[in-house]
Amino acid sequence: MTEKATFRPDLEGLRAVAVVLVLLYHARVPGFSGGYVGVDVFFVLSGYLITGLIIRELRGTGRLSLTTFYARRARRLLPAAALVLIVTMAVSAIVLPPLRVSDVAGDTMAAALYASNIRFALQATDYLGSTLPPSPDLHFWSLGVEEQFYLFWPALLALTTGALFARGRPELGLRRLATVLVVVLGLSFTASMWLTETSQAWAFFSLPTRAWELALGALLSLPLAARLVPSRATTLLGWLGLGMVVSSGLVFDEMTHFPGLAALLPTVGSALVIAAGLATLSVEPTGRRRFLVPQAVLALPPMRFLGRISYSLYLWHWPILVLPAAAIGHALPGPARLGLVVVAIGAAAATQRWVEDPIRHGRFVGLESRRSLALAGALSVAVVIGSASLGFSALKTQAAGPAVGGDIANALLPSDPAATGGTEPSASGSVPGSPAPQKTLPPPPGGPVPADLAPALSVARDDLPIIYSDGCHVDVSATRPGVCTFGDKASTTTVVLFGDSHAAQWFPALERLATEHGWRLVSLTKSACTTADATVWNGIVKRGYTECDDWRKAALTRIAVEHPALVVMANSRGYKLMVNGVAIPVASARAAWDAALGRTLERVKGLAGSVLVIGDTPHSTSDPPVCLSAHPDDMTACALPYRWAVDPTWTEGEASIAAAGGVPFVDPTAWVCQTDACPAVLGRVLIFRDQHHLTATYARALAERLYAHLPESMH
Repeated sequence: MTEKATFRPDLEGLRAVAVVLVLLYHARVPGFSGGYVGVDVFFVLSGYLITGLIIRELRGTGRLSLTTFYARRARRLLPAAALVLIVTMAVSAIVLPPLRVSDVAGDTMAAALYASNIRFALQATDYLGSTLPPSPDLHFWSLGVEEQFYLFWPALLALTTGALFARGRPELGLRRLATVLVVVLGLSFTASMWLTETSQAWAFFSLPTRAWELALGALLSLPLAARLVPSRATTLLGWLGLGMVVSSGLVFDEMTHFPGLAALLPTVGSALVIAAGLATLSVEPTGRRRFLVPQAVLALPPMRFLGRISYSLYLWHWPILVLPAAAIGHALPGPARLGLVVVAIGAAAATQRWVEDPIRHGRFVGLESRRSLALAGALSVAVVIGSASLGFSALKTQAAGPAVGGDIANALLPSDPAATGGTEPSASGSVPGSPAPQKTLPPPPGGPVPADLAPALSVARDDLPIIYSDGCHVDVSATRPGVCTFGDKASTTTVVLFGDSHAAQWFPALERLATEHGWRLVSLTKSACTTADATVWNGIVKRGYTECDDWRKAALTRIAVEHPALVVMANSRGYKLMVNGVAIPVASARAAWDAALGRTLERVKGLAGSVLVIGDTPHSTSDPPVCLSAHPDDMTACALPYRWAVDPTWTEGEASIAAAGGVPFVDPTAWVCQTDACPAVLGRVLIFRDQHHLTATYARALAERLYAHLPESMH
């Protein structure tokens, strides 16, 4: 016989605390900026409950049936998850633009295959992918971690300790189990600390770096844990642990270096709450004392209700918050978000009553393991096939224009910005004086999206310079530039492209010019890495971007070796400088930024024959390809007001720094925004591949315009 678990009503209350923190955080309620730690509480609870179940089976029967274990987990988790995924996918297909639908379809398939955490980690570490809008399936990352844990954990315990329990040596089995748990905890925590510094997204999303939280809970399921808890200190420990959990939800925010050491606060706090309850299972405090014991407070009926529906509530709350905002195209006000939280609670209660409980207790498919696993497989396959069908259908609706070369694309653009009312960029070191756009510039081109749009909307996101695929443009983690040359590699005239991804977007134009004029082109670009001699904040690693500092030094060394005829520099706007360990927007630390960029310009001037600085291109507040997919009959719906797309203060600042250093400056604004609302399409060429990067097709088409503003020595 398997040992029976002792029910812990206080753990239902702890689940309630966890899910409420997540709800308040995602509803953007002020004061709960760290509510994401609720997921860490769930991890500790899962480790405790699941390992306790495994131990009881091993002690009671001497063996562990993996088939029975997986069947129980499938009945408990998959029906509600499949329901939410199907509904979310269906609603997304109705309210989201077609290009977003195809993205959500990929997310849904990954969630159905228990790999969404891996997909989202890959997107988060991809600088371009990290700018995508939040997926309505994003919260399934934590389910991916737990499902992978459920897959590997019982098998690991059965392999390492099962034989000892089978031979009737449970005490030795428990000691070995404790050793395994300590080893897993130590290795996983070490990996978490290391990856939090080097690749924060993988530290956040992956099972190996989260396993220590599950192992921490698992240690509490060992019989020894209850004996180690001092009975006189349980109330203090319980309140201390609860305070640690809640305080982490209040004091942490998006800037917190997480998980890393910071994750100890909510996880150890959760462990203290669980441990305190181990010594008070038989205690039933009454009267006033009831509200002095944390376990009794956590076991109050409202807390237990939220705890019982916490799984379904976690599943429903995120798509219910995200999809309405996506449908109307802007963030919802606070009262509306709170109203949607109430809707999520209702949906969760209904799901728990009519889906979770009936299937878990075998009312529909019984308790036989093979039938449960067959149900799980059928649900996963149904979600994958349905999502793939909707995603494919959405992509088929997009224009499928042919790929176009630079010469053809150039012919498709207006021949001169001035012909449409724009102003040519200046290479003199000063910003051209542009009259007020609403008075001098014509309206943006309207009409439907061209049927032969180049590139097609369905592939616009992948219309990248070749340096992204051949490793020449390096990602966030790299500290050294790629060793890549293009054009005429035997030429004595070398041109270097130097900067971040907004420099990399000019590579197609420079490569075309290098081929036509016999130059040797060297590309030195790195994602989110400014050429300015300053440490900047990076949102992917969530700290000072030291990899950029190291890369910049190495790039300058490479430039010194090359001694090029020309260095072309470009930077994105919107960086945050690290000043005394605090991230400060450049607008608030402009003097420091100007000095940093000036230092780099002086250094590069001494290493090259000429230097050219290209200003930043306009930015869009929405994703133009996605917007066009939603408005295929009216391109003007995706044109952005000039005042939102262009930041003249930033452009003037860059021009002033270049002028002070005696370096020519090119403002490309008029190449992109020639009307009083910046269009998404010119001719039949798509301008942007995302919110702030040009398509490679459009950039290549601008080669001759860029050539006209290069120094005389290059002509």
